[in-house]
Amino acid sequence: MTEIVQEIKDISDVEWVSTRITERLAASGDTTGIPYYHFRWKKKWLADYVAWPRNAEQVAAIIKFAQKNQIAVVPRGGGTCYYGSASPTRGGVIVDTKPLDKIIEINKEKMWAHIQSGIVWEVLDRKLAKQGLALKVTPQSAPASTIAGWLAIGGKAGIGTPKYGTILDNILEMEVVRPDGTIETITGADMETFYGTSGIAGIVVSLKLSIREMPERTDGLMFSFDSIEHACHLTEELASTSIKPVYLRVTDPEYEWRSQGGLPQNSRKGCFVLVTYDGTADQVEKGIEYARNLFKKAGGTDVGKEHYQKSWDDRFIIEMKLKLEVPTLSMQNFWMKPKNVSHLARKMYEIADKYKINSCYYMVLGAGGMVRFCAFAPSDHRYWMHFMSGKAMLHKLVKMGFKYDAKLYTLGLQNTVYLKKYQKKEYNHFKTVRDQWDPNGLMNPDKLTGSNLSYSRLNLMFTMNGWIRRLMTLFRVARNILQVPRWVKERT
Repeated sequence: MTEIVQEIKDISDVEWVSTRITERLAASGDTTGIPYYHFRWKKKWLADYVAWPRNAEQVAAIIKFAQKNQIAVVPRGGGTCYYGSASPTRGGVIVDTKPLDKIIEINKEKMWAHIQSGIVWEVLDRKLAKQGLALKVTPQSAPASTIAGWLAIGGKAGIGTPKYGTILDNILEMEVVRPDGTIETITGADMETFYGTSGIAGIVVSLKLSIREMPERTDGLMFSFDSIEHACHLTEELASTSIKPVYLRVTDPEYEWRSQGGLPQNSRKGCFVLVTYDGTADQVEKGIEYARNLFKKAGGTDVGKEHYQKSWDDRFIIEMKLKLEVPTLSMQNFWMKPKNVSHLARKMYEIADKYKINSCYYMVLGAGGMVRFCAFAPSDHRYWMHFMSGKAMLHKLVKMGFKYDAKLYTLGLQNTVYLKKYQKKEYNHFKTVRDQWDPNGLMNPDKLTGSNLSYSRLNLMFTMNGWIRRLMTLFRVARNILQVPRWVKERT
C-alpha cells in the first residue's frame, strides 16, 4: 500500500519536531554508560533534530524530508540497548517511536493484539492482564524497551522464549515505512528484513502480536551449584523436555551478590540456576518436580523460596540493577549452545584474575535451546587502565567465542567491527538488505554494514593494554578498584 504524504519543507517548523539541545542530547545516548572520553567526544554523535511521530504518515513525511536533504534517519525505541544501536553517528534526525503507543485492536478469538510499535512491553502486558490475557514473550528490559526495539536487535532470549520462540515467531504482520517513504503491510518472510537489522530496512510503525490467555499458575525454584558445568548440562536437559520452562537464568556469585545485595547463607560457590514454569497448575507442578529432581541429582542446594521469589520478581530489572551498583559497566553478549558456555566463563575468570579486574556473568535460555551468555566487566571510568582492561578482557572473549561456535547476540554499532571479521555471512546479508532498501545509506548509518575502526587497530589496542596490565600486576602496581567479599570471589 502506498500513501500520498504531504512533503515537509522545513522540519524545524513541524510541531512534533524539536531542535532544542536538551532534547537532542537526551535522545542521542543509550544505557551504555560509556565514558565521555570514549565516544562522546565525537561531536557529530549528536542528533540535529528529534521527531515524535504519531502515525505512519508522519514517519513517512520525515523519511521523505531526510532523503530529499540527504540527512541520516535514526529510529529509536526505549534506548535500552547497550551497543549504540540508536546512536546518531552522523547527526540527522532521531525518530523517537515512543509516541506510537496505541493499542489498535485486541482479538480474543484469534489471540492477537494489533499495536503501534512504540508501546513499552510492560505497559502492554499490564493492559492485556486487565482482560485476562498475557504476552507470550517479553525482553528482560520490559519496563523501558519498546516492541519494535526488541525486534530491531533480534530478540530471541528473554521471558517466554524457551517455550514460545523469538519475537519474530510471535509476529503475524507489520506495517512499515520503507527508506523511500513508502508505507507497506508485510507478512511472512518479508518481515525478516526487520529482525535484528537495527532499522536499516525502514521503520516498523505497527504490528500484530500473538498473545495468550493468562496462565493459571507461574512458579519455579532456584538452586546453587559448585560449577557452571553443572548449570550448562542442566540447561540443556531442561530445554529439551516436553514441559519447557518459560524462563531459565544462570548467574555467578558476584553477579548475584551485586544485583541482589547478598547471597543466601546455604549457597555454593559456583553459580545459581533459576527456573520458572507457567501454564496449568498441573503443568507447572510437573515442571518444578522434574527440575527439582535434576538439580538434586546434580548436587545442587535449594536456596529457598524467598530468594527465588525475589530473583523472579526482579527479572525485568536484573540487568539495570547491576548497572546501578557499579560506576561503569562494560559487557559483551554471545548467542551459543549451553555446553560451550563454561569455556568462556572459565576464560573470563582467568583473565580477570590476571588483570586484577572485576568480572561476572549471567546466562539466559532462549529459543531453540540456545542461550544468551552475557559477560560483564564492572569498573569505574575514572580509573582508565582498570576500565580499558575490562574492555580488553571482553575483546579476548569475543576472539575465543568464535572458536566455540558462538555468535554475537546484539550487533548495533560497537560490534560491527567483529561482524565484518567473524560473521561474514551475516555481514553480507545486512549489506544486501541495505543495498536493496537504502542505497544512500541514510537509515541508521554505521550500523551493521560500516565501521569507523578497523579490526587490526582494535586488536592491537586491546592486546597492548593487556600486556601493560599484566606487567602492572606482576610488579604489584595494579589494583582492583571494585572490591567484593572474599567468600564471593572464591570460584569453583
